Amino acid sequence: MRYLIIYDISDDNLRNHVSELLKDYGLQRIQYSAFIGNLRRDKLNSLTVDLRRLIGEAVENVQIYPLCDVCFKGRREIGKPKRYELVEEKRKIVYF
Repeated sequence: MRYLIIYDISDDNLRNHVSELLKDYGLQRIQYSAFIGNLRRDKLNSLTVDLRRLIGEAVENVQIYPLCDVCFKGRREIGKPKRYELVEEKRKIVYF
């Protein structure tokens, strides 16, 4: 199943850990705080556990939305998508 994961995390360090975790699960960044990708049920459960462990009691928010194929095919993109890349030496996201 395809999932859209979005987050609102104010702590820079935690936000970086969450984005790295999502990439480790094979998800693709589509916006600064949004990832998309396919996850089997066991991987989704594992990701949920890992996210809960990372966030702990912090007042932060991660949302996971399942996207069926019909819903995903109905998406609309306005404008040109940006490519996101982490620049290691500066630890910030740059747009290309």
